Amino acid sequence: MYSLRKRLTLSLAGSLALFFIIQTMMIGVEVESLSERNLLSRLQHDQEQILAGLEWNPTAAPELRQAVIPGIYERPFSGHYFQIDIAGKSLRSRSLWDERLPSQSEEVLRDAPGPGGQRLLIIQNTFELNGQSFTIRTAENILPIEQSTSAFQRHLLLFAIAPVIALILLQGWLISHSLRPLQRLRRQIKRLERGDLEQIDAPAPQEIMPLVNEINHLMRLMQQRLQRSRHALGDLAHSLKTPLAVLRQITHRQSDSLVKQQLGEQLERIEQRIDRELVRARTAGRMPGGQWPEPNRDIRDITTMLGTVFPHIAFELHVDKGLKIPADREDMLEIFGNLLENACKWASSTVHCHLSVADGKTQISIEDDGSGIDEGSQEELLYRGVRADESRPGHGLGLSIVSEMVQAYDGSIELSRSAGLGGLKVQIVLP
Repeated sequence: MYSLRKRLTLSLAGSLALFFIIQTMMIGVEVESLSERNLLSRLQHDQEQILAGLEWNPTAAPELRQAVIPGIYERPFSGHYFQIDIAGKSLRSRSLWDERLPSQSEEVLRDAPGPGGQRLLIIQNTFELNGQSFTIRTAENILPIEQSTSAFQRHLLLFAIAPVIALILLQGWLISHSLRPLQRLRRQIKRLERGDLEQIDAPAPQEIMPLVNEINHLMRLMQQRLQRSRHALGDLAHSLKTPLAVLRQITHRQSDSLVKQQLGEQLERIEQRIDRELVRARTAGRMPGGQWPEPNRDIRDITTMLGTVFPHIAFELHVDKGLKIPADREDMLEIFGNLLENACKWASSTVHCHLSVADGKTQISIEDDGSGIDEGSQEELLYRGVRADESRPGHGLGLSIVSEMVQAYDGSIELSRSAGLGGLKVQIVLP
């Protein structure tokens, strides 16, 4: 799973770094070009000065007036040189000493070898004086200029690092600020999953609003479909139970026979299957948006109703006030109704009910002081229609229905003997 923030940060940081590197290189190339143009202009100007200091003598070799020659050309191996080639003779600057400038055919010669391992830039021009053609070549060592240019490029690159880092930090903050609506949306979705909200109502940017609207629309559709399913199944159950009751009455009026017994067994199986499938279809499971807002009041209502049927049972409830369970209310009422009714059937006088939330998990514990069950029979009670005692009324579906509903919530159910009361203890953990 990739991170949108990481991808944006890396792409923008890479583009900024690439931009500054290319910009530094372009500035370096431009500085080199500008330095060369200035150098050529200076060499051209020196040629003009040398030309002005040239004295032409028709009877002898031309001479140079040293007064007009820049002093840099007088210091040996100073890096500034000139050479005049006229009538097969050469006039050279004192800075060349015994060296000569390399011959060249083009006007500008770059990176030419010079005295003492120097690298020269040489410019050559041809002039005509008193009908005599001659060439003047001026040269300068380019190593100091290249070193200065390289140092400038390094400094420029180092100076560019600080703005790049500052811009990366700034863009990181801007990206985090721009993605803040997504963080709010994620928190609202978490609250929606816990059942604290029925729909997302956080303000969102225009680009995200279609997604928010679709999520809200999907939540409404899920709730509507669940309600329609529950109503339709309730109507179906009502329409089926009446003919089944008539068939059972007809069967009871028949004389005892094998056919009567077989019909009774098949009718009981049909009723079990109907009850089971109705509960399974009505189970919402871990659907987002479900919440049990007042478990304390609802459980007390269940125990009050059961108290009228089982007046000899005393209930001990431990349910935190103000507790809210992130689960569908109808599912929870089905679970507690089955467990408490089953406990009342087997209890002698006392039923304990505990409900709490710890570490993000809902923990349910129901115990009775009945005779309990053997360890080998505990798992069998979670299967379809298995009953621990055929003498007690019912179809043996209570615990198996609860087990399936717990599975729909990705929870766990465990049957054991109660350490305090001695009867059956049902412990459920829902994430």
